[in-house]
Amino acid sequence: MAKLWTKAGHDVVIGLRDSSDNTAAAQRVATVKRPGEAVANADIIALALPWRSIEGVLAGCGSLSGKIILDASNPLDASLNVLVPPAGSAAEQIALWAPGAAVVKAFNTIGAAIYGDSTFDSFFCGDDPAAKETVRSLIADTSAKPVDVGVLANARYLEQLAGLWIALAKKGFAGGAFGFNIVRNENA
Repeated sequence: MAKLWTKAGHDVVIGLRDSSDNTAAAQRVATVKRPGEAVANADIIALALPWRSIEGVLAGCGSLSGKIILDASNPLDASLNVLVPPAGSAAEQIALWAPGAAVVKAFNTIGAAIYGDSTFDSFFCGDDPAAKETVRSLIADTSAKPVDVGVLANARYLEQLAGLWIALAKKGFAGGAFGFNIVRNENA
C-alpha cells in the first residue's frame, strides 16, 4: 500500500517498532518512524499488522479520536484460520480499541503482492460516510476497483472471504494471482 500511495503522490509515513526486520525495506519506500510518532500527525492510519499485535500497537499510539483507521488486518490464528473477536470482527474490535476513530475495513481480501491490480475488486466497509469516501479514493489511487459493501458490521464477511482466499492460496486450489470480483449480469 505504501508503495502505491507514494507513487500516487501521497505523503506516507510508515510506523515500525525499533526491532522490526522490515525497516530497511520500508525506508526505501517512505519515511519510517515509531508507531506513536507516525500516527501523531496522520489523518489516516492504515493497519497492516498481524492481528495479535494490533491492540498493543494501538494502545501505544495514544488517542486516535478523529482519525481514520483503514483496517487491512485479518484475525488469524497460527494455522491461518479466521478468528472471531468478541466484537464480531477485527474491524469492530479495533473500533472499540480506538474510540472516536472512524474505522474502515479494506485491503484484506487479496494478497499484498496483487494490491493495485485493476483486475480485482477491492471491497471496503464502514459506518462513517466521509471516512469511506476517503478510503474509496485511496483504493482508486492504487488502480484497484473500489466496491462499497456497506456498514462496518459487514467486515465480518470480508474477514471470512479473506479466510477463503488464504485457504485457496495456501492449499494450492487457486494458483497464481487471483482475487474476487462482483460480476453483474446486465440482462437479468
